[in-house]
Amino acid sequence: MSKKNYLATIVCDPRGADGSTDEMIPMLSEIIRETDGEVTKVQSQGSHEFSYPQKKNLKLGIYIQFDIKGDPQMPSRLKEKLKLEKKVDRVLIECR
Repeated sequence: MSKKNYLATIVCDPRGADGSTDEMIPMLSEIIRETDGEVTKVQSQGSHEFSYPQKKNLKLGIYIQFDIKGDPQMPSRLKEKLKLEKKVDRVLIECR
């Protein structure tokens, strides 16, 4: 099966002890590998305020972008796996 390139933007909750980018990147990279994705590049975009907060007490998030290679079903598996993570607020995966 052919692999495709994807850009995944993951927004994390910065609150709490395990909210730093240095701790989130290895954890998210491992989740991507568990869903048969190959991380080719990671870029921290820093924290930004939300235009439309989904939660009343969460006004900003840490944005992390991953360049990923994987099969066509990998994005749906990754989204399902990330739904279980409490620190992940939003996920956007697009094909490149």
